[in-house]
Amino acid sequence: MTQQTPATIGFLVTIPRYESSPKIPVLKEGDTFLGRCHLSIDDKRVSRKHIKLCGSSSASSSNTGAVEIVVEGQNPVVILSLGSHERRKLCLGERSFLKFGDIIELIPGSYSYMYVKVDNECKILETEKGMGKRMCDDRIENVKRNRQIAEDEAFARCLQDEGEGNKSFRAQSKSYNVSAPRNHLQPIQHFRVSKDQSALKFRLMRVQSLPPWANTSSVSIGDVIQGNIQVAILSTYMVDLDWLLSACPALKNIPHVLLIHGESDAGVDLMKKNKPANWILHKPQLPISYGTHHSKAMILVYPKGVRIIVHTANLIHSEWNNKSQGLWMQDFPWKSRDCLHVKSPFENDLVDYISVLKCPEFSVNLPTMGSALINSSFFKKFDYSNAVVRLIASVPGYHIGPNLKRWGHMKLRAILDDCIFDKEFHRSPLAFQFSSLGSLDEKWLSELAFSMSSGFTNNKIPLGLGKPLIVWPTVEDVRCSLEGYAAGNSLASPQKNVEREFLKKYWARWKSSHTGRCRAMPHIKTYTRYDGQNLAWFLLTSANLSKAAWGSLQKNNSQFMIRSYEVYSFLSHTHILFFLPNI
Repeated sequence: MTQQTPATIGFLVTIPRYESSPKIPVLKEGDTFLGRCHLSIDDKRVSRKHIKLCGSSSASSSNTGAVEIVVEGQNPVVILSLGSHERRKLCLGERSFLKFGDIIELIPGSYSYMYVKVDNECKILETEKGMGKRMCDDRIENVKRNRQIAEDEAFARCLQDEGEGNKSFRAQSKSYNVSAPRNHLQPIQHFRVSKDQSALKFRLMRVQSLPPWANTSSVSIGDVIQGNIQVAILSTYMVDLDWLLSACPALKNIPHVLLIHGESDAGVDLMKKNKPANWILHKPQLPISYGTHHSKAMILVYPKGVRIIVHTANLIHSEWNNKSQGLWMQDFPWKSRDCLHVKSPFENDLVDYISVLKCPEFSVNLPTMGSALINSSFFKKFDYSNAVVRLIASVPGYHIGPNLKRWGHMKLRAILDDCIFDKEFHRSPLAFQFSSLGSLDEKWLSELAFSMSSGFTNNKIPLGLGKPLIVWPTVEDVRCSLEGYAAGNSLASPQKNVEREFLKKYWARWKSSHTGRCRAMPHIKTYTRYDGQNLAWFLLTSANLSKAAWGSLQKNNSQFMIRSYEVYSFLSHTHILFFLPNI
């Protein structure tokens, strides 16, 4: 007796459609699984059976071909609905229905498949070849903007030639030895103001000794500092000039570089001897003892605009190669003549912070505008209206009156007070993830949690206080890490700070299996409010968990004291789905 082949109602086909990519049949009755075995690379963020499609007799008789989808993997998936362009995120155990024309992203922004009829599958290939317009162009284009950034085709349209000056830098980047594919980095390496959301994501930094799948979409310092840069402002705490110039040769060709640092006097003397002649060194004043300049950021001025980067790594070898780190970046154009006086919240954030650093001013000659003076006012010339984050900074001093909510966690409190969140985040928990722990007390931890719990639900009810989880590696994690016990040098805290009794109920263990970074000890600092796998907001910062970094209220809450300089990029809930697919 011959065995009958199960009947098929439709197919899952990759977007864009590759002739070498097999189509996956969806059964009329029974279960169809989609997972890691269907991918071209071994990405462990995707489970072997990541989603299940459940066919039924009712589905086979329906013109829509509706089948039930169940998420069985640990990471969420996204469904882009036919016609409405609505993006729905489904987490572990959640269910929905998939109809013909809908698109699944196995990881938000990555690994896209379209669900098509049996007799319409050929139309996908025709559309990709430009032979017809039978499928919805808008839907295809939307997927291309958000699909896996490692796929070459998604970035062919992102390349922008900035002239002959770029060619030498591209040649240098080709010789830079990396273990992961490099095509996904081209939107970063080339300055480009774009609505393409793939260029605006937060990124993890590349880690040596990890398998290629773990470095998918990650970046090195040589990827970020690329192109025809006219002025570079680098902000850091520690810097190794010898390593920096060898790891990022493009820096040698930038006409003007300002390095803002927190090095000791001995370190400054060494840098003065080794720095290129066109570099300016600046260490901001620290008016309160035990403070540091700890901010980690870059500002790169191009002929066509400016690139702003907030990151978590000191400018030293180990922190750009051996540790879990992250960055956010975005490119902004020059303002048009009729918009010179139009401001945005991000512009105010940036200019305010640069002005308090009191950096030395210097003159430059730019191709697009001629002679210009580089100071805080210079950065008012760029159009930040499309910024997807707010910039928050900590500035040392005793802040009172109108400045009480200008810096640190008090500014975060003020920003959150203007945000509206889904009711699911009412009393939802907080997560504090960092590398060094300060001397804390329970009163201050409650103060910080109160700021991070600000905001309102859709019906104008305060979100309510969230319980924090404090995420930190254990001694065993450090011992088994890529660096061994040496990794503990970047996880600083006196034993008495760690063993405080009140902290015991907050501890949570560092783990990063889905990015392959469990053994890459964290120097990244992230803070968030969450419900399950849904995030209300996300903060990437240089700030560790300390009063010195975040600030503390004094004198019956009328004064706010901060010891150190820090910088934070705050991502609101409205952009979470699009800009955090890889963290």
